[in-house]
Amino acid sequence: MPTAASADDTGTTPEAYESYLVEQVELGDSGAQETLDQYQALSDGDKEEFVTLLNDPQRGQEIADLISDVSDIDNIDEENYETDLRKETEGGKVVLEATLGVEETETPPSTEEELSDPSARYYDRSAWYSVSDTIFGVKVTTVKIGINYRTTKTRVVKVYSGWASHRNYVPFADFSHGPVKEWISADPANNATAETVWQGEWAGVDWDARERIWADQSGFKGGYLK
Repeated sequence: MPTAASADDTGTTPEAYESYLVEQVELGDSGAQETLDQYQALSDGDKEEFVTLLNDPQRGQEIADLISDVSDIDNIDEENYETDLRKETEGGKVVLEATLGVEETETPPSTEEELSDPSARYYDRSAWYSVSDTIFGVKVTTVKIGINYRTTKTRVVKVYSGWASHRNYVPFADFSHGPVKEWISADPANNATAETVWQGEWAGVDWDARERIWADQSGFKGGYLK
């Protein structure tokens, strides 16, 4: 839910924003190089409009609005939920875009229970879901959540860990998150699930949102930032 922040927030200029990104790269932030390359590819006119959009407190309000479009997230049907992959404002110049991924490795049985069935196959899997905010195609923020878990060919049998990370290339914005919780949802879903709550502030607007991912033996099943 958005709230107005009391502190004054200082904007930036095209030249100052590029200098800020260069500084982040020099400090060893590998993700900043991608954002710097995208920004430097813009025309001078697009850089001016980019900074105008970046400085506008409406960006914080838009994030708050876009992540608040589900009123009953505790009762989402995981098996039939359709993950939002893209939302646009400003005629498509500002985009919230989701990406997802899965990695898997077949691994030998390691416990007494697993060893008791020589025909069973076990897989260690990692799934993740991220949401990035882009302006003119320049990625300025990303929040990401993931889950590491173990399955057979038909079921989730163990959750190893959940994790969350973020990248922020808005000089006057802040992001943080609470503890990451993880669990296996009840049958028939039987999904490995991870969740955290993000807190953010962008140019005078505070917001918070729950980010969740769920996955099973087939890989990524769903995710949201609400």
